[in-house]
Formats: sequence, structure tokens, C-alpha cells
Amino acid sequence: MEAAALAKQPEAKWEDLSISNDFLFGKVMQDAELCKELLQRILPELDIDHVEYPELQKTIKEDFEAKGVRLDAYVNDGKSTVYDIEMQAVTSKYLPRRTRYYQSMIDLQLVDKGQDYDTLNDSYIIFICLSDLFGKGRYRYSFENICKEDTEVMLNDGAKKFS
Repeated sequence: MEAAALAKQPEAKWEDLSISNDFLFGKVMQDAELCKELLQRILPELDIDHVEYPELQKTIKEDFEAKGVRLDAYVNDGKSTVYDIEMQAVTSKYLPRRTRYYQSMIDLQLVDKGQDYDTLNDSYIIFICLSDLFGKGRYRYSFENICKEDTEVMLNDGAKKFS
């Protein structure tokens, strides 16, 4: 963009920014108390005591040829639960597969060789979306593995996804 065009753009005021702004989102995620409050508002049914080690832009790349991921905010609540919080500014039909991939990459980080699977942390993948990906008018969509033949049977694998 030319300098003259940049000069004509109105200045953005911090009061006008929303959580979807990358800078503001990063600032909220860096503050453990603000991050905890955001998580608690997204997941009011949980009792999140505190968050530990807020980490922005965590990169996971397990293999030279594998597609890596960069997590916007990766936190632990101190109760062996991990949360990946993503800001999704652009609608993508691939979001469901992306959440699956992110969950699998996080799981690779949580269990070491020789450990039992019961050491695998519960995890929440949270995409804060600016639009309604599924078009059903909901403010929140929650996903877990449920038996299709009997919806009262839950897989209880500790993996939960929200958008």
C-alpha cells in the first residue's frame, strides 16, 4: 500500500478493538487471570481454579514431512486438563477437520513412550468464531464422541471440541 493511502486510513482506537484483534487476543491470553476468565465464560460448567503457563503461538511439528500447527493459546488448568484456544476470524469449511488435527497433535505432546494411556490429559479445543460455521444460530457448538446407535453411551476419551 502506498504511503499516501496509508495516511488516509483512520486511526484505530484501542477502545474499538474486540477480542478478535490479534494483538488484544494475545494480551488477554498472556494474562493468566484474564485467560482463566475467558475460559470460564466459554465453559461455565467447568470449575477452572487457575491456568498455568499461558503459551502463545505454541508450535507443534512432530515430523519433517508432517503438517505442523501453531496454537494461538495453549494453557493448562493445573488439574491435568489442557486447553487450546483459537481465534477464527475467517470462516472455513475445514474447521471440523482442523480441530481433529489439532487435537491429535496436542495428544502427541501429552504421552511419552512407555506411559499408559490413562496419563493422557483431558483436552479442550476451542475455536472462537466470528461467524456461525454451521448456520444453526447457536452461540456455542460442543462436540464429544457419542455412540450413534445409543446416544447415552459416551466414548469418554477426554477430547472435547467447541466452536
